[in-house]
Amino acid sequence: MKNKTAVVTLAAVFICGPLFPQDIPSETWMSIYIGTAKIGYARSFIRKTTYEGKPAYQIDDLSSIKVVVMDVEVGQEIESTSILSEQFEPIRQDIKMSSAGHSTSIIARYSPREIVAEIENVPPERASRSVGKGVKSTKTIPIPAGSRIITEPLPLDSKLKVGDKFTLKYFEPMSLKLDDARIEVLRTEKIKVEDKEYDALVIRSVTSLGETTTWQDERGNSLKADTSLMGLTMTMIREPKEVAMDEGYSPPSDLAVITSCPASKVIENPRQVRHMKVRLSGLKDKALAISDQRQKVTYSRPTAEYEINARPFEGKGLLLPIKEHKEFLAETPYIQSANPQVVSTAKEIVGDEKDAHKAVLLLRDWVYGNMKSRGDIGVMRPAVDILGAKEGVCRDYAVLYTSLARAAGIPTKFVTGLIYFNDRFYYHAWAESFVGEWIPVDATLPGILVDATHIKLAEGDTSAIFDAIKAVGNLKAEIIEAG
Repeated sequence: MKNKTAVVTLAAVFICGPLFPQDIPSETWMSIYIGTAKIGYARSFIRKTTYEGKPAYQIDDLSSIKVVVMDVEVGQEIESTSILSEQFEPIRQDIKMSSAGHSTSIIARYSPREIVAEIENVPPERASRSVGKGVKSTKTIPIPAGSRIITEPLPLDSKLKVGDKFTLKYFEPMSLKLDDARIEVLRTEKIKVEDKEYDALVIRSVTSLGETTTWQDERGNSLKADTSLMGLTMTMIREPKEVAMDEGYSPPSDLAVITSCPASKVIENPRQVRHMKVRLSGLKDKALAISDQRQKVTYSRPTAEYEINARPFEGKGLLLPIKEHKEFLAETPYIQSANPQVVSTAKEIVGDEKDAHKAVLLLRDWVYGNMKSRGDIGVMRPAVDILGAKEGVCRDYAVLYTSLARAAGIPTKFVTGLIYFNDRFYYHAWAESFVGEWIPVDATLPGILVDATHIKLAEGDTSAIFDAIKAVGNLKAEIIEAG
């Protein structure tokens, strides 16, 4: 197979609150582990500053990790600067996510009613230079009335006590959404960190992406954090700077394999499978049990039984441009279907073709033929970056195809789910286009037919990746029929 189809994006979110350190300035270094294997480090520095002439707090964060995905070492670095008012209200966040020379930057500006996020792609040849050289897009996220918004640590006017519970909202930069953080103070507990024993406050933070348990000293300083995500437990432990930054370590076992979905039996020639019945156990979110004309799902938490039938599209497609399903023609921060480069490329590929199905095949073949599989890019990238570099993982193929198809006037969804490969089901991304009916399109594969081992879990925009993360690492597949 040309593309390493089972690349899983590591999107760990550590809510290392909810206390604001009383010692300012305050600097904390932490090592990050999966089990006993180190994968990176994190640094947080909090200080007083001024912003637009007013007193403020500034929080500078840096995290750096490296993991192995499908036998390829993937590195990812996230830098962020958060500005808070004297009342600890978020004013601005600058976030930069980098991997393998590619970089995506987000500037989030907060007001009482909304967050305006400006997303900028910085091409590889400019990634080491200042922000402002790439292609920009903007997304506005409304803030529900009465919500309290946090960035990273949560400042409180009084100390927490065991039994306290509350819900706050925070801006999640990778999915570009507001998410709830449900926080509970569990207990006090003795913990030994850096050869010193502390009476720590143990706090649990639950978000849609995972759950974090944090240990903090009496002055609000983070000592340790355990995050459950993708069926794994990732641990951050406070250590001296020189220990945390020591990169003399090897990443743990292949992340794609250990988070994949085991299959009960081997499927011969999976790319030729036209019909499959499969029972997924561990699917706790009913929203991921999607039924449509291709796959029928019977759900009884936490088990979903799928019957999937793959068939070629027969007949003529609708005439372009298609007026239906306009929400899947729209441009989004990563699906850049209105960008001049994307639009001109789509026109060049499609030419005078007016049959939507034939246009889909032209676009699919172009993406498959022009993209090069590169498995070490561990950051979400917009279509223009992918179009320029013409390399990436399955999500990049899907982002580029979806953008080109929408630019050509074909309603198209970004899809995430599972695909059978090497005796297991791996997490994968592809697309669906409306040509009179919805048809699947997988530009990572050489053939037109999208086989029945593709199990859809989420669909829509690129945020579907983060919807599917809820299931990653928690599923097992019992194959009932496949042929």
